[in-house]
Amino acid sequence: MMEIVILDEFMVDVAPDDLIRVLGLKRKDYPKKEEIKEIIQKEISEIKKLIEPKGIYRIIDYEETNRHPIFENAKKIALAICTIGSKLEKRSSELMRENQMLKGLIYDAYGSEAVEQVACQLDSIISEQARKMGFYPSKRFSPGYGKWEIEEQAFIFKILPGEEIGVKLRSSFMMEPRKSISFRINFYNEPVNNGKKSLCAQCKMKNCPFRKEE
Repeated sequence: MMEIVILDEFMVDVAPDDLIRVLGLKRKDYPKKEEIKEIIQKEISEIKKLIEPKGIYRIIDYEETNRHPIFENAKKIALAICTIGSKLEKRSSELMRENQMLKGLIYDAYGSEAVEQVACQLDSIISEQARKMGFYPSKRFSPGYGKWEIEEQAFIFKILPGEEIGVKLRSSFMMEPRKSISFRINFYNEPVNNGKKSLCAQCKMKNCPFRKEE
């Protein structure tokens, strides 16, 4: 089992237009798109102060897994957890309790996009490590998707001390803070068909230092 790697240097930059798209606000009593963008631009500096991106990962051999079928044929497996912390989440809840629903939704949506950006960057770091080791990385997958049950979160937290980056696992197998993502990447000896285009190609963060055009 390789050493645990903890990272805290991630770039987070969610564009106002992307945030508006994520919000998907359609109710007639909400401000128009231009007004929402103005609110976002006024709040963006405060939002960024509340983001504390961190990530942790470890690469293990197949023999060190719990032999779940999703690890089959993999030579090594990277397990990872990332988060943006709890401050933004708490502020979003406060705004909603104060009946500032639109601002609360903006903060929450920004958090969702931010942690996804962190996950994509951590994915790129791990995938590059796989290539340096002479392996071919798979796409990342999180518990609860496909054939990897949500209960498998327990295995990830058995291998990784999530508390080192401030992430805890609840009895419901959901993580706290909510703006956290866990995933695995399988390393293979042969190229794998990842199906859809790369996550970097899907991500709209054009100036990300981890971007790989594929």
